[in-house]
Amino acid sequence: MADSLREQLGTGENFRVRVTIIGALVSIFPMIGIAFLIPDAGRDVLFWIYWVILAGCLLQLLWILFKNPTPSKRPPLLTRDLAMGWAILLPSLLSSFWPGIVGAPLFTLLVGATWVAEKIRNRSVTS
Repeated sequence: MADSLREQLGTGENFRVRVTIIGALVSIFPMIGIAFLIPDAGRDVLFWIYWVILAGCLLQLLWILFKNPTPSKRPPLLTRDLAMGWAILLPSLLSSFWPGIVGAPLFTLLVGATWVAEKIRNRSVTS
């Protein structure tokens, strides 16, 4: 089972992007559960820790995008996986993490902009 799951998640950059997004999405549930069990002062610290995790997820996605700026040179399906970065919006909304609420959709637009820029660049080279 572990081998098949590892194969489904891919390898290299695809694996890192998929685990980053899945980790951000899944980690909201334990955070909410723990938030109900601890006092208010501890809840503030818990949210700060979670916001650092979400910021790390966004930075990880940005790092992978900057390492692979042109879609044609990316591994197969990496553009699709990077475009799924909008999914970090959900845990950002649930935890009121404003940089994630703004950054997740902007990140997806940035991925789309790299694709459009490459198409425009290729069209001007061929004509």
